[in-house]
Amino acid sequence: MQNRKTMYDKEIYHAIFEPDASNPASAMPERLSAVHPLKVYDNLPSLYEDCEAVQRKVLEEILIRAQGTAYAADHDLNGVYTLEAWRNVAKATLYADYQPYVEREMEGHIGQLYNAETALYVATTGSTGNIKYFLESKAGNTAKDFMMTVRGLYLRHTLPIIANMEAKNLTITNYAPLDNGHDKQTLTVRASGQTARNIRKRTGTMNILSVEFWETSGIAARDRDYLIAVYALNEAMFSKVCCNNLIHFGRILDRIIAEGQQMIQDIRTGEFSVPMPEEARSLLREEFLPNPDRADALQAIYEKHNCLITCPDDIEAIWPELQAAMGWLAASVGRDAREVLRRLPKKVKCHDMGYGASEGKLTIPMKLGSATGACAPFNCFYEFLPLEQKGNKDVQPLCMWEVEKGKHYELMITTYSGLYRYNMLDVVKVVDFIGRTPIIVFCGKSSDRLIVDGKTIYGYQIADAAQVVEGQLGIEFDLVQAFVTDNGYAVMLETKNQVNYDVLKQTIGQVAKAQCGYVPDTIYIMDHQYKDSLFTERTRIDRGACGIKLPIVISEVPKQHIMQVL
Repeated sequence: MQNRKTMYDKEIYHAIFEPDASNPASAMPERLSAVHPLKVYDNLPSLYEDCEAVQRKVLEEILIRAQGTAYAADHDLNGVYTLEAWRNVAKATLYADYQPYVEREMEGHIGQLYNAETALYVATTGSTGNIKYFLESKAGNTAKDFMMTVRGLYLRHTLPIIANMEAKNLTITNYAPLDNGHDKQTLTVRASGQTARNIRKRTGTMNILSVEFWETSGIAARDRDYLIAVYALNEAMFSKVCCNNLIHFGRILDRIIAEGQQMIQDIRTGEFSVPMPEEARSLLREEFLPNPDRADALQAIYEKHNCLITCPDDIEAIWPELQAAMGWLAASVGRDAREVLRRLPKKVKCHDMGYGASEGKLTIPMKLGSATGACAPFNCFYEFLPLEQKGNKDVQPLCMWEVEKGKHYELMITTYSGLYRYNMLDVVKVVDFIGRTPIIVFCGKSSDRLIVDGKTIYGYQIADAAQVVEGQLGIEFDLVQAFVTDNGYAVMLETKNQVNYDVLKQTIGQVAKAQCGYVPDTIYIMDHQYKDSLFTERTRIDRGACGIKLPIVISEVPKQHIMQVL
């Protein structure tokens, strides 16, 4: 490799390897975020090529912050600074390993996981409905923020509309704030809404929905969706929709189809026809003014078909500037996105939001329409446990420069916010490399699996088989699920295509045998209400469809939604 100093701009080199002596406690993401973004962008190829040295430095910085903490004392991390020493002592961890430390920190006993400032407490809600809390150090919070900056740099190159300050964003998220911590100063936020909250504060008037809209409490999820639809209809310059699961935008379109006339009236009068607390109504009244001219334009579109939206051309008439849709494109959510995108005008281009979770933002998407993304060497320390050897305690996780193209892994991360070899329980596939840095795609949860005759069939394998079937038959499945039966397993499919069921059954049998090793004993064709019902039953006042990922593996078939049995 060439001399490392010549690989980088001088300022970038110092930000990575030689922190300012006046601030030795600074973290790499903090130092890089102080550099002009375009300079960072120009140096990214060197970062990708030099990922081993960058990752070793990240791990060293994280371990320095661990010294003297309660966690380090309990897990033999004191005196550990290098990768080699780390590999001798580090154990895989799950959330339960951190819960007592988080609880003590939130009670005021600082220094549990890292010796640094805590910026936030992050709350996330899983499928069980139980809230999990994470500590977010200032460096960890900056790492997430900086990842969004880097993602934005790629977006500006692939979607120029992103840089247009006149274009309006519709960013759909969950409700952001909860409360303050023990000191009444450290904010507790919902992971799903915090990133968008930060972006809205930076981009201001580019947003159709304000921070205040999302932080106004007491509005039911269904009523909030109605309000989102009215706000969007009122904005002729709506150009970009950003939503983790784009199915939420599809549900907004459904509300416009069903209640468009009433929405036009709300725009005309500036009054919302849904229930809400008077305090919320007064706040929203200040920012949503009567707009009779826009109401007249929408009424003209409505009267053509007695409905606002009947086809993509109507969407273009309502929002002639709509050009971009951003959301998750991987795993089951990718099917949701595809279902929504086919409803939009063809000129609307799609870009992945990037793979991430409450624990960290993990990839940088670089191409239109692709679910893949590059790992970020500067963000956290990545390790990959070969999926084919899961359960073998003698197998050492691999670093990012040691993985192989085409292989599946469980991802582990070590972060500036005090997670140490934290197993995400996520299956990722290495699809390529940029420099020596892997480009990965999220496939699904490793817990999303079937056990058939003692053999594990992962949910992503079922989905991959369905994708092969789609390609062979020229159809699309909007939903793919499976469950264990007495004789093996069954699959459930939802599609809006006309299908020859005999051909479908034969093709699924052939592909499933090749991809999964077993042919499903039953195939259920589900009605078109089934998938929508799954999102509706999972929606709460603080969580809409944007934050929901439907599992592939479930426990049984909901009989009321069966349309055909093969």
